[in-house]
Amino acid sequence: MSTSRSNRVKAVISTVTLSGAAMGWLTACGAGGENENEAREVYCVDEQDQVVDDDQCEEAERNGGFVGGLPFFFLLGGFGGNRYSVGQTIPRQYTGTATRVNPSDSTARRAAGLAGAGKVASGTRISGGIGKGSGGGSSGS
Repeated sequence: MSTSRSNRVKAVISTVTLSGAAMGWLTACGAGGENENEAREVYCVDEQDQVVDDDQCEEAERNGGFVGGLPFFFLLGGFGGNRYSVGQTIPRQYTGTATRVNPSDSTARRAAGLAGAGKVASGTRISGGIGKGSGGGSSGS
């Protein structure tokens, strides 16, 4: 093989390898950098990330995200396999990377993989999520 042909072959191989590495990196970053294998769950929380009764988010849905002047949110993320009950505060190590969704924002709810309306049970595992194009349901009455 001539030297110029050998250099072209090396350049093509390098380009393919770098493209593959870039695709792998982009895939790993995914939606918000969350590990695809990590469970994503949802909890109804107050502004201090304390888990509250699911009825609070259901009422907040009807009142622009607020109940009695206080905001409530759906908190979605990976919580290290931990389960939280009403009254427990979710640690910052999990809330910093979690997504907050206003219960009254049906578009944001669907984008996060929740039903666009209705009650969502805290602790429910969800699929889909922002940027994933899925409208998985995890609602109930």
